[in-house]
Formats: sequence, C-alpha cells, structure tokens
Amino acid sequence: MIFMIIGITLLASTADVVLKIGASRAGGALTDPLVLIQIPWVWLGAALGLAAMALWIYVLSKHHISHAYPIFVGMTFLNISLAATIYLDERYSVRRLSGTVMVLAGIIVVHICSQDLASASPRRQDRGKQD
Repeated sequence: MIFMIIGITLLASTADVVLKIGASRAGGALTDPLVLIQIPWVWLGAALGLAAMALWIYVLSKHHISHAYPIFVGMTFLNISLAATIYLDERYSVRRLSGTVMVLAGIIVVHICSQDLASASPRRQDRGKQD
C-alpha cells in the first residue's frame, strides 16, 4: 500500500506544481476562465490531478482511510515542499525543515502502526454487510 500511496502523492504533487506554473502564466487573469483554458499547463495539471484521484479511489477501496490518508497528506506535504524549493525557487527555512522532519517522522509512525493493526486483527471491508 505504501508504495502506491507514494506514487499517487508524486502524481498529485506534480499536478499541483504544474497548476501553479499555469496559474503564474495566467498572471492576474485568473478571474477569466477563458484565459485559464488556453494555458496548456492548466490542462496538464488537471489531467494529472484526475489520474491521481482515480488511483486514490482505488486505494480507498482497499485500505482504511484512517491509515492511508495521513500517509497521503504527509507525503504530499513533503513532495510539494521539495518541488516548490527545487522548481519554483521558494525559500526553505530551518523552521520549515524541522517541521518537515517531524511530518516525516509522523508518516513513519502511522505506517508502522497501520501494519501492526492490520496484522493483529482481521478487517471487514463493508460494515453494513452481515455474515
């Protein structure tokens, strides 16, 4: 599961960075939808975002959201922070770096706890069904 979530977060983060590039290219014309649909970066970002959403729906159909979502959010946060620094020239302070390390530690703890819980008790996919 973790590798699929990492892949989805990379896809979703790429979509966000591409949408940011598209929004920057649109300049102050963001209130005019006709300008947005003429920017290829916006279309690419939207397509990547839809692909990430489709894969995320698959993950949610197979795993507990309480385990998958914290990993997804934390990894997306890490990916966006790194991509913004590398590709968008955004500054990264020591405070942000220490916060990012804490988020990474939290992801690791959630992942380890998820594995412990999954191996300790059987999981029911659909609580509404009776045996």
